Amino acid sequence: MERYELQSNNRPVCYRCRKARVMCYCSHVKAFVSNPEFVILLHPKETRKAINTGRMASLVLENARIIVGHDLSDDLQLNDLINDPSKRCFLLFPGPAATDLNAIAPLELEDSNTQTDVFLILDATWSMAKKMLTLSTNLQKLPLVMFQPPHPSRFLIREQPGLVCFSTIETIHHIIDQRGHHPDGEHHQLLSLFESMVQKQIGYEEKNRASLRLAKKD
Repeated sequence: MERYELQSNNRPVCYRCRKARVMCYCSHVKAFVSNPEFVILLHPKETRKAINTGRMASLVLENARIIVGHDLSDDLQLNDLINDPSKRCFLLFPGPAATDLNAIAPLELEDSNTQTDVFLILDATWSMAKKMLTLSTNLQKLPLVMFQPPHPSRFLIREQPGLVCFSTIETIHHIIDQRGHHPDGEHHQLLSLFESMVQKQIGYEEKNRASLRLAKKD
């Protein structure tokens, strides 16, 4: 089935990853079911961006959910999840009220058959993420967690608000790496896809800049 659609500039764009045909990474995705689970809370403005790592992560994780909105207080899907006794939900949001990820005890073996840890990730700029939390009364009731990224973000094509801020897909990979049950390392494709996309984008932009310089000389 055709996976591309034409934009107004007649550029073919993949309807799944929203990248131009030359940048599409869908053929390299090997989807798997993650444990823990993830819910990506996507600000509406992020849906219009072709480079969105939350979307990329959702294509890799079969059981990931994306919920779009800025005030999620009355979102039925989200509230059903939060109130599901089989889910132990955490909201990733750094701050003085947040518990370090490493301090959260994993589910006991006997409980892991009936409960699943779920991490909710706010996919937005820092200012938009703070506003989403302020507006969403249901999110305010969740335990907050955080972690210290072990290295600067590799999201080189987007300016990060700080040296210790990760993109959504880097965050998800880190949580799985620390708490997941994937000894075969299938979750590492999250980073390999992400880093490949970043390098392709850098190469594409450098090529465009070189073409513009040649055009000016002519």
